[in-house]
Amino acid sequence: MYSGPDARAPWSRIGLLGALVSLGSALSLPWIKSAGNPLALGSKLLVRSTSLLALAPGWLYVLITLAPAAAALVISLRARKTAAGWWLWAAGSAGLLGVWAGSEPLIAAGQAAGTVASVAIWGGAVWLTLFGYAVVAYAGVLILRREPRFSAQARFLLWLPVLLIVIDAWRLVTADEPAANWLIRVFQEETRAGGVQRRIREHLWLAGVSGALSITAGVLLGIWGYFREKVAQVSLYAAGIILTLPSLALFAMLMDPFAALANKFPILREYGVAGLGAAPAITGLALYGLLPVIRNTYTGLRGVSAAQVDAARGMGMSPGQVLFLVLLPRAVPVIMAGVRQTAVLIIGIATLAQLIGGGGLGYYILQGINRSSIAHILLGTIPAVLVAVAVDAVLELLSRALTPKGLRISKGVSV
Repeated sequence: MYSGPDARAPWSRIGLLGALVSLGSALSLPWIKSAGNPLALGSKLLVRSTSLLALAPGWLYVLITLAPAAAALVISLRARKTAAGWWLWAAGSAGLLGVWAGSEPLIAAGQAAGTVASVAIWGGAVWLTLFGYAVVAYAGVLILRREPRFSAQARFLLWLPVLLIVIDAWRLVTADEPAANWLIRVFQEETRAGGVQRRIREHLWLAGVSGALSITAGVLLGIWGYFREKVAQVSLYAAGIILTLPSLALFAMLMDPFAALANKFPILREYGVAGLGAAPAITGLALYGLLPVIRNTYTGLRGVSAAQVDAARGMGMSPGQVLFLVLLPRAVPVIMAGVRQTAVLIIGIATLAQLIGGGGLGYYILQGINRSSIAHILLGTIPAVLVAVAVDAVLELLSRALTPKGLRISKGVSV
């Protein structure tokens, strides 16, 4: 149990920060932005204004929004025991679910009362309050994960409120009745037309192919660099330079070579090779993802004890056996950490592939910028974030499965 002067360690300060963010956002920022059309989302409805409190669910919404933040503030200041982890998680989860569940009925009530215009979206208070409560819940999970008997539950608890929100969001998006929130309404329209599903598939294709190329090349270069120090220096230096290049500049630099290649060999156009499209986008993304994998593969192999390698050689193992039976199994946690970094990096940068005709979720972001529509920008951003989080979670599970049991870190700390 964590008690005494060390109980208010970094996790209690994290909970305090989250509670302050939620309270400050709820009391100072606009909860709803509404206007007669999407291009004029300017009028604001503040949580402390009489118009909001006069709505049917207004007082209840204020209560369920502010009460968990106040509770988290008190718990963070008085945290002394592991039980505080449960309370912080409960306060953060209650705040997350309360803010989410109440926002749509609040907008609908405002529109029915004539206070809120037909085009209405969440204001900054909703987003930052949700973020603050997520931080509070995470602070509670940090406390629980330091107790071996709670580590498994903590891993599940971390994602439980997020999972519930995602399920409810899917219910709203697939509902037959148009949503009051303009953002959800845009999601509904694009989902029914099949546009979101198509763009997600394009995004997964871009990120999957480029990620596979990047990870394969990165691991091979890292292994080669382990045996040839000069190769490690050159590959790390080159990959570092590539990563410093602006993504748009790299995509632009690849357009001419692919266009020349397609002109020289017209048959390649049948396979999608051209100056615009997926080919230069995939190549650019693969180059961007090299550094984390090369660096972590090289570092992981170098981190294996020389005594273990000498012992394996003394047993008569061939270089290949030493690599696959001794070096790589012990370097898996470090290598997979680089793979996770590369995967998340590529999924994020892939939103820019649309600038050169690569497709993906960046289509909605550019559409939103051209239309000055925050709803369309979020239509591309939110699925990209969810895809990145899901892929990272899957890769974390894969990392734990590939790591030898003797190397797995106990006490709930993932490797």
